[in-house]
Amino acid sequence: MTEKEQKINVANDEILVLSELDETDLLFIQKEEVGVFIRTVVHDPVSIGWPNASEDFARSGVVLQALDEKTARVVLVVDDERARKNLSLYAAAYAFRGFTLHIDEATYLRPPYSKRDDSEASNSLKDASPVSSTQDSVGMEVA
Repeated sequence: MTEKEQKINVANDEILVLSELDETDLLFIQKEEVGVFIRTVVHDPVSIGWPNASEDFARSGVVLQALDEKTARVVLVVDDERARKNLSLYAAAYAFRGFTLHIDEATYLRPPYSKRDDSEASNSLKDASPVSSTQDSVGMEVA
């Protein structure tokens, strides 16, 4: 049995196409370690409600926001194959456990990251104006 490709309408008038999962993927999402990760990292009661609770956006390309102990929302997904595959795995893992993962018009599909070359990045840092802050510009005084 394989999970079929899914098309979902998301924010910015885009259509997110989730990757098809094969037997290996389906066996993976059924592992107890995957359930433990979802319950104790993504839905950790201490960090619940914070996007990217697992702090793995750079690796996964997906930001999830836990809403309660069994419900999360996909806030953002990068529009590349790696991120779509990761999101497909999350969606299947949530469904397998009877959890809810909202992927809908509130989910933002972000264009793929394009790296600037190092010389361009270093030049822009050299040209940047220094930022100064004063008590008035920060806007808050802590007693």
